Amino acid sequence: MNGVFNPQGKGAPFYQIPLGGRLLGVRSLLQRLLGGGPARRPVACYLRENGPIAYELDLFSAAPRERADAMMESELSWAWKGATREWTHLTRISLSAFLADVPSGVLLIAADGELPTDVGDEIVAGWIHRFCRLHPVPLAAVIRVAGDRQLLFVQQHATDPVNRLLDDWGLDKGAAARRSYARLGDLSLESAADRL
Repeated sequence: MNGVFNPQGKGAPFYQIPLGGRLLGVRSLLQRLLGGGPARRPVACYLRENGPIAYELDLFSAAPRERADAMMESELSWAWKGATREWTHLTRISLSAFLADVPSGVLLIAADGELPTDVGDEIVAGWIHRFCRLHPVPLAAVIRVAGDRQLLFVQQHATDPVNRLLDDWGLDKGAAARRSYARLGDLSLESAADRL
């Protein structure tokens, strides 16, 4: 078996295995192969005729650091707003703050390419409203964590970087239970924008 030694220090996988053009830690590979780890809630997909759709799935309950690592390693730039924190760019330096904010609820935005340095409520609300109307905006995805519900909003035909991240997360879009977007009610993306 060919592998790559990873001397990054404490907490890093000691040995990584190349799989499909990316490196998987031994633990991640075993979980994928054997289905190990905590039981996850089934994935639901909230569909509508036009505009972004939502996937409800366990993003940050079971393996929050792994999911956040995949986000930061993707081609997307991320920023979040927490219950008591203004918009903050997700980086290795801010990762601990992000993980601490998740249980209280967060709103994350992702952009293809770089996000502006100053991200504020008014800017993000405008982006989300245009994203919902399929107008060109920097947004590629939005994640809303509210209580025990975690929703990922993407366009029906998501960009390649978004699709690669979903693959890295192991999201089987075809196996998701189909539901009407209207059932999201106050958890819709439009509602999140209106509350900013």
